[in-house]
Order: sequence, then C-alpha cells, then structure tokens
Amino acid sequence: MGLGLEVIKWEDRSGGRRMVQRVPQAGMADLKLGARCIVQEGQAAVFFRNGQAMDVLKPGGHTLSTENIPLISKLYKLVYADAPFQSAVYFVSLKAFRDLKWGTKEPILLEDTKFGFVNVRAFGKFSVKITDPQTFVKEVVGTEGRQDSSDIEKWFKDVVVARFADLLAEYMTGKSVVQLQAKRDELSVATKARTADDFAKYGIELHDFIVSSISLPEEVKAAINQRASMGALGLNAQGGQGYMQMAMAQALKDSANNPGGSGGGMMNAGLGLGMGMMMPGMMQGAMNPGMGMPGAGMGHMGQQVMGGAPPMQAAAPPPLPAAASFHAAINGAQQGPFDVNAFRAMVGQGQVNGETLVWRNGMAAWTPAKQVPELAAIFAAPPPLPGGAPPPLPT
Repeated sequence: MGLGLEVIKWEDRSGGRRMVQRVPQAGMADLKLGARCIVQEGQAAVFFRNGQAMDVLKPGGHTLSTENIPLISKLYKLVYADAPFQSAVYFVSLKAFRDLKWGTKEPILLEDTKFGFVNVRAFGKFSVKITDPQTFVKEVVGTEGRQDSSDIEKWFKDVVVARFADLLAEYMTGKSVVQLQAKRDELSVATKARTADDFAKYGIELHDFIVSSISLPEEVKAAINQRASMGALGLNAQGGQGYMQMAMAQALKDSANNPGGSGGGMMNAGLGLGMGMMMPGMMQGAMNPGMGMPGAGMGHMGQQVMGGAPPMQAAAPPPLPAAASFHAAINGAQQGPFDVNAFRAMVGQGQVNGETLVWRNGMAAWTPAKQVPELAAIFAAPPPLPGGAPPPLPT
C-alpha cells in the first residue's frame, strides 16, 4: 500500500545544490483527485509511474483533477474522487547551476608550429540548466540516479573536456600555443556550441562555459621567456648566433654566481669579470648583426676572455684595372671610344689603319694608331716563314 498524500510540494534546503527531489523518496504515493500539488517558482513537477512520465506541472498551485492532469485521468480512468492512483512526483529545479568545475585529467597533446609537439592542460568552470524536465528525469535521474549538481558535474565534465580537446586540436592547426591565452573567450564560445547536442539529448543545456587557464609545460615557458629576453637584446634576428651569445652569457653568469664550483673562487670571479667585459660587446653585436659569431664585437679583451687569438681579417682584392679605350678620327669625324678588341676588329674591316689618328685620356695630342703602344701590336708585320730545304728522308 502506498503512502497517502494530500499536499505534494518540495522546499529546497540543500543550499541550491539539489537539482531533483523525489516525493516520496522511496516507493509510491497514493494520490487522489482533489489532492494539492504546489510547484514553487523555478520548479517543475513530473509525475512518473513504472518509468513512464505521465504529466508535467508548471509553477503554481494545482488541484489534481481531470482538467489539470488529463493524461493521468485517461490512463487510470478516474471517475470518483476517492479512487487513488499510485505515482511518484519528481520536483525539478529549473535554475542555472553554476560554479561547476572541469579540467583535463591527462595533458592534451598538440602540434605546435614553433615547439613541435606540446602537452597542455586546461581548467575552467561551467554551468548547466535543465530545459526539458521530463527528458532529464527519464534519462538522467531515472537511469543514473543522479540528483545533485555535484553528480551532474562529475558526469558531464568528461563530455566537456572531450569536446574541448577536439576543438583545441582543430584550432591549433598552423598555430603556436603562445596564442592560446589570448583566445580563451573564443574557445569558450566554440566549446559551448560544440556540446549543445550532447547536453540536449538529456534535457539539459550548457548555460555557461569558461576557460580559466591553459597551462604550458615548464620547458616551453622557459623557451618563451628566453626568446623574449633575446628579443629585448635584439638577438632574435641573429638566429643561432644570437642564441649562442645568450647561452654563453648565461653560463658565465652562473659560473660567477657559484663560488663553490670547480676551479675555486678566483676562477669564478675571473669568469664573472670576463662576462662583465663581454656584455658591452654583445650589446654592440646585437645592434650590428653583421658582427658574426660570439667573440666578434666583443673587442680585444673579449677575445682574450674567450681564450683565442684575434681572428684574421680577410683582405678584399683590389679592383680590376680599367681597359684602355680610344677615340678615333674616321672620315674627318671623332668616333668612339673603342677598346683594343673593337679597334682590332675595325682594322680587319678596313675602317681604320696605322695612320688613323687616335686619342685616349692621358695623351697630349692625337697620334697615329701604329705609334701608340697599346695598338702597335695590331699593325706589326708577321715574322717570315722559316726557309731552307727540308731535311732528308730517313733511310
């Protein structure tokens, strides 16, 4: 026999954590026509029997009658007010349940354009709101027995993290993790949209989703800080040489700050002094990227600290001598200038000869071409062919 109830209501005393309250908490209740059901503002009442939702009542006071709950009346054919029916009523809170927390249990592996493969973690908050009380009670409460927001938090945060990880991997295509912190709001909106269908099938919606932080590995943070330091000194443009200068300066600094290290305090003090002398040269090298490897731009003292002789300076070759060019008087007109090869070709074509007057820069006056040393060889007569009888044939 069920528990007879004349007034059915739920006053939430859980501090806002309770999402669903079953009346009665166990078993079934004997309800009669004329009983009162009071549904508070921000609640809904769902009548269930044998796992089937029969009616949903909205906020307000309701007298159970065939007019108010026609489905129940039809199912049980209630004709008389004293004919009870057994049922359980689930009161559902329709307010938003906030400050639910989510976080990645395992790091999310991402492919980064600058650092290769990087593991990141993410944390944040979310809030949910029941939009379909009947579906929620049937799919979540009736099947899983979950009634508090803490139960929902544990159940749904795995869905949230999975969708966030997928979205993050898609977003990171062609990007670097250094851009993620600035895109948290964008990722929050996209994750909320991505999970809409996952929540809707349980009669619930993701009301808010917040990405509080995206945590990078310590080695990636150190690399970002080092890159920022190199940028402040103007060393990023020098690539590997800039990194070597930065690493060398840091090594010298660490040695100078380690009095108990090998080599004694005097050696460490000397390294510290050497670093102090090298820094101005390194700064100068940062201002002048053409100064090459560490040691260049440090000055003579910096080279002594490095333990090497001053580098040899490669001498530039002298410029090629300019070819002589001549002006020529051809048919009473000045033409040119012509270089020696062009002049030789003109001789072969009969345009000029040894008597043709020529002049070049540095000559006092026009002079016949055959008297100019650079051109005289053109007009020299070839030597005679060798004479005499040929030698006798061998016997």
